[in-house]
Amino acid sequence: MSFEAPYTGIPLGLGIAYTWASYTFATGSLKMFRPAFVLLLLLAATAAFAQDFRATLTGRVSDPTGAYVPNVPVQVRHTATNEVASATTNPDGNYTIPFLRPGEISVTVEAAGFKRFTQGGMTLRVGQAAALNIVLEVGSITEQITVTGEIPLLETSKADRGTVIDRRSVQEFPLNARNPFMLSMLVAGVQYNGNAIYQRPFDNGAIADWSINGSLNRNNEFLLDGAPNNAQAGGNNIALVPSVDAVEEFKIQTNSYDAQYGKTGGGIINVSLKSGTNSVHGTLYEFARRNGWDANSFQNNAQGAAKSGHFLDQYGGQVGGPIYIPKLYDGRDRSFFMVAYEGYREGTPNPLTLSVPEPEMYQGDFSRVVDARGAAITIYDPATGRASGADWLRSPFPGNRIPANRINPIASKIASYYPKANIKTPLSRYSRSNLFVPGGDNIAKDDFYNLAIKIDHNFGSRHRMFFRHASNDRTEFRSANGIFGVGEDGPLPLKRINDAYVIDMVSTLSPSTILNWRVSFNRYVAGASRFGNRGFDKTSLGFPQSLISQVPHGAWFGRYEIGGYTSLGNHFGFDYTNTWAVHPTLTKIFRSHTVKAGLDMRWIQWATPNAGQPFRLVADDTFTREQFNRADALTGDGFATWLLGNLTGGQVDNNVFPIHMFRYFSPYVQDDWKVSRRLTLNLGFRWDFNGAADERYNRLNRGFAASEVNPIDRLIDRRQFPTLPQLKGGLLFAGNPNVSRRATNLDKDNIQLRLGFAYLLSQRIVMRGGWGRYYVNPSNNQLQLSGFSQSTPMVTSNDGNRTPVPALINNPFPGGVLQPSGSSLGLTTFAGRGYNFANPDFQVPHVNQFSFGFQGEMPWKASLEISYVGNRTKNLETSRAYNEWDLNFRKQCNPMEGGSPTFCDALVPNPFLGLEPFRGTGGFTNAQVSRASLARPYPHFGGITELYRNDGRVWYNALQLTYNQRTSNGLNVAIAYTLSKMIGETAWNDVQDPKLRRGVYSADKPHVFTVAALYSMPFGRGKRFGANAPRLAQYLIAGWETNAIMRWYSGQPWDLNESVIHLRDARVKAIDWSAPVVRAVSPCVLRWNDNGTITPQAYSVAAGCGTDQSTYAFLIAPRYAPQFAPDRDNRIRLHTAPQFDISFNKTTQINDRFKVQFRAESFNTFNTYWFYAGNFNNNPEDANFGTLNKDNVGFGSTSFPRHIQLAVKFIF
Repeated sequence: MSFEAPYTGIPLGLGIAYTWASYTFATGSLKMFRPAFVLLLLLAATAAFAQDFRATLTGRVSDPTGAYVPNVPVQVRHTATNEVASATTNPDGNYTIPFLRPGEISVTVEAAGFKRFTQGGMTLRVGQAAALNIVLEVGSITEQITVTGEIPLLETSKADRGTVIDRRSVQEFPLNARNPFMLSMLVAGVQYNGNAIYQRPFDNGAIADWSINGSLNRNNEFLLDGAPNNAQAGGNNIALVPSVDAVEEFKIQTNSYDAQYGKTGGGIINVSLKSGTNSVHGTLYEFARRNGWDANSFQNNAQGAAKSGHFLDQYGGQVGGPIYIPKLYDGRDRSFFMVAYEGYREGTPNPLTLSVPEPEMYQGDFSRVVDARGAAITIYDPATGRASGADWLRSPFPGNRIPANRINPIASKIASYYPKANIKTPLSRYSRSNLFVPGGDNIAKDDFYNLAIKIDHNFGSRHRMFFRHASNDRTEFRSANGIFGVGEDGPLPLKRINDAYVIDMVSTLSPSTILNWRVSFNRYVAGASRFGNRGFDKTSLGFPQSLISQVPHGAWFGRYEIGGYTSLGNHFGFDYTNTWAVHPTLTKIFRSHTVKAGLDMRWIQWATPNAGQPFRLVADDTFTREQFNRADALTGDGFATWLLGNLTGGQVDNNVFPIHMFRYFSPYVQDDWKVSRRLTLNLGFRWDFNGAADERYNRLNRGFAASEVNPIDRLIDRRQFPTLPQLKGGLLFAGNPNVSRRATNLDKDNIQLRLGFAYLLSQRIVMRGGWGRYYVNPSNNQLQLSGFSQSTPMVTSNDGNRTPVPALINNPFPGGVLQPSGSSLGLTTFAGRGYNFANPDFQVPHVNQFSFGFQGEMPWKASLEISYVGNRTKNLETSRAYNEWDLNFRKQCNPMEGGSPTFCDALVPNPFLGLEPFRGTGGFTNAQVSRASLARPYPHFGGITELYRNDGRVWYNALQLTYNQRTSNGLNVAIAYTLSKMIGETAWNDVQDPKLRRGVYSADKPHVFTVAALYSMPFGRGKRFGANAPRLAQYLIAGWETNAIMRWYSGQPWDLNESVIHLRDARVKAIDWSAPVVRAVSPCVLRWNDNGTITPQAYSVAAGCGTDQSTYAFLIAPRYAPQFAPDRDNRIRLHTAPQFDISFNKTTQINDRFKVQFRAESFNTFNTYWFYAGNFNNNPEDANFGTLNKDNVGFGSTSFPRHIQLAVKFIF
């Protein structure tokens, strides 16, 4: 299957313009867009300053008396390329020179009656608005003043907050897997919430999980050379991560009050790649790790296993210089190139601790099955079910053994693909955590390359451009269940491919007018194939050919999920994201104003050829526990249910492969107004048109017709069911008559004002602050495909789970596999089934950011910034159950309100029996249904969830401190500390009586502290010690450097189960993190039973909680009680531990052109075991509730052990 631009055969820029015009005229939406369309035409002619990665130099030229000097040319020369940019001071003596390449510059000013002024040795940073005020001395222009100095430390012309990670930091800090983005952790207000072990340049999802100043994960904007670098896949993944040696530097903008930035709910990470210079420079390198250098994994140590075979080779090079073809072309001062290539080959031990059936259980023997305390778990026979008054009773299997003649051969055959149990984990339930796959038997193999090519050309002093191509390709093989081949699950293989292109042109139209335009394209591809399951004949398991012939992708092993045990098998799925972007831009300077106006236009195509689960069977303990309607930790087992051939769920997915298109259009205007010598105002206006997505062939749902009578109502026999309410509601479909083809309505009110100020209190202190509104990146939840993608459900019981359909596994879908109906069934689509729909009136959530603080210049070339930072996110996306009982009915079922669940569980005649719209569901075959199912507002449907609501809010308040010391005596230090609180209202306490729970947000980490230091040791020529040492000694003592990074932050809050009520302070006052099993909360748990009584859990009594219920900490709510949002106690948090990375480097100068560097780097230097994502058990039915068994914490939930990396780098 191929995915391409909407229109082909024409140049990209014209194609995008044509796409926009075609869309607006063809859909009749031009009228709605008329103001923006006119603005587009105006700005396309005189355009602006879009999301730029380059620097701006501003300042004022005056004479010795302080009088302004107008009409004076100011020239900036880039030292490495001789690239020249210039401006002329206005009547107020002000000048602004934008679009300057980051790097070292010199500034020259010549004016009649004054000495020629030149200042060199200054370095511009990416995205920097640097200020340089120049005082001319009276004299002849033939006389010259030469000054050497750095750009001032204070940011006096912008209210924006952020940190530049310069080239030295990117090159020299120890970086695990050499991913430059991970240095963002060193910035105040920035919090990494991704997986600690997945920080490599191809872990595009995990490394997008940044929270910046209280933003939600994956709500940030990533820019590469100014072009968008996000992917729609994964809900806003990073698309492409460049190699370290290709990066010039990058900036993390945590607060920006500049209207040129948008499409973010948090910050902007803005990366600039290197460019070539007049001299050829480059590197060649190899970074290596070997198993013998690493510490053993924590999982291996827990099982007494030896170290596994870890290896890494990360190699490549970078070269840049002038384009020079002997006798044909000399590109010095004009044309430059840069090429960077990196290869990455890694084998990472991936130890797994899994759960599989014990050997005797395959024969039906469950006599040894006990819980973590040793209490027996009884297996009940579903065939013995019988009514006893209002209850339903089952009898246990004698001796807890299933007779051999009751074991289903298909179930047994599938179970034979499980690996065999090989360990016993203390303090765990029998048959849990009993399979250990050593890392050496499950090496995650990654093969990756990264390429960047950049061409810069200067047409003269007035016009310059660049072209950049970047690409990478990753292939991973890793098992998630310890199986390679039939039955495997995991990325086997996983592919991630990126291709990115950008063309950028800057033209100086006049000394005060600069035009910039940029066109870019980015493609991101990701997906897993799982070839080991392909080409499998499911009839060999015993399934009938008549069924398998109907199953999409039938020649696959299938997916089998048994409750409490690892799953078997999986299918394929891929994502494709194509992003086209156009940025016409203009800067106009007049008097004390620098005005920028521009357009940010993007077209994002997202295609998802995903099989879903075309054959999935599920079994849990529903049919082998004592009570059919309540879970119980001491009865039932999912594998016992499976062996009997009983199923509790499953589906056949027949998925469409959709192609979606998102359109984004945003004009903006920014005025940076130099009000006085001390005060600068940043005033901005931006208007986002975040167009609703559509699908190429209108294969989309569009809301729910709540009040429209459903055609099913006409099929009901009203003589038999006179009290059944009129049936209303059903799905609507995009593109049908009188229905838009967009998933949601266009949100046209996304106006964003930005206001910032910088006030110079003294030469060493600046006060800065601002407020700005942003609109976030909407999620993909608007894209619902019910009817176009058809899932055939499974009917597992005909009496509300009292008894199973016998031996259902023999033919799990006896009614056949349903085919997609598209929109042809109208409101009757998915009758008898549950589904999701998106709110068509969704409003794009917005964020109000604000800050106020002081930045001061300190001794030793240092600065200290102290700021208050706030964030208010509103209209946050939420979901809500839509087909719930009213409060009066629920009261009759809820024991907490005096009701009885038996009232709701009672079986009543089924009004939908045999009705054609219900074919394939229990509504078609079951003579009776529960009273509760008919009491829903839409009884002809199952559970319905409304997505894309706008109920949520998040508050963030923080005190942030940043200390930065430029290199002084060889030392460079960066310290950041954030003290914050993040509160959210994002989930419902009671969906029937809508109340959002307000509490600490899941990503809240009150304390974040980082220290980073680069230190060149003071030995050798030009240094404090050994400056005059002999040449041989110089080789030995010179060039030593040590670098270190320390990170520490609070653990995340613990999520309590949604069915549990937190009664009182449950904390263990002093958690013993060194214990094999860590207890965080009290084990004292009560249960509110269906009969209205309240009793303690058996494990609570065994733990000595006593009989005084007033001392108990938790209460399990009964069925039909409100389902509470997960409770979080700010004082109960997951594990945390400081992490250190340290490197020692030795650089030796071979001659004037060549250096060689040897590096030794360690990651997690002190081998600290940090199970950051190891959650406390929150299942109140489990005897281990409130504890964490460290032996069971998965490899993906801990920090990696200490890794040693050795490297050699040739520098020329």
